[in-house]
Amino acid sequence: VTLDLAEYHMFCGGLDGSIFQVDLCSWPVQRDRGFQSEQENGKIFKGHRNQVTCLSASTDGSLLLSGSHDETVRLWDIQSKQCLRTVNYKGPITNAFLTLAPANMLNPDSKPRIPLPKFSRHLHSTENMENSAGEGLTLCLGLHQKGSGESYLERTERLYLQMCSTREKNLRGDQEQLKIQVTELEEEVNTLRKINKSLFDFSSSIITSAK
Repeated sequence: VTLDLAEYHMFCGGLDGSIFQVDLCSWPVQRDRGFQSEQENGKIFKGHRNQVTCLSASTDGSLLLSGSHDETVRLWDIQSKQCLRTVNYKGPITNAFLTLAPANMLNPDSKPRIPLPKFSRHLHSTENMENSAGEGLTLCLGLHQKGSGESYLERTERLYLQMCSTREKNLRGDQEQLKIQVTELEEEVNTLRKINKSLFDFSSSIITSAK
């Protein structure tokens, strides 16, 4: 479903490939709008052979772009309902829309806002080639790490040792925490035993005094 820029017309794609045009400013206003192919030929775009998936109207309201599962994109003249152009693809169309072309696209004298350096056509300049005449080509990878003095294996070993050290510290910390928790539990058990003994003595004294 799409609207033109002025929102005078709404276009709806159908499962059978038809595109229906609804006049939003027509009188009287109808909440429900039904279409009959025999009576509404002037409001239906016909050409797609499968479900219409996307629609887009031009800014001046004269053109309509549609995409379908029949692997085609069609450009329509809204006034005459005629298909002006058909573009074939090798798969179903899921999205297509009309947009304004950038101003710089059609102006050969325009310059980009962000300056881009010129790309050299060769890996080495002519001067470097003359100085290194007769020598083989050496390709160095990771020049940004040049001078670090640490190879990949050394770095891996260092990270592994650091991981083991961290794990050992965590285990020690867990053991100390467990010891503290065990001590607290033992103190709580001793307190409960004292309370239980006091309750037992109190109950025994009441029973013996009653006899």
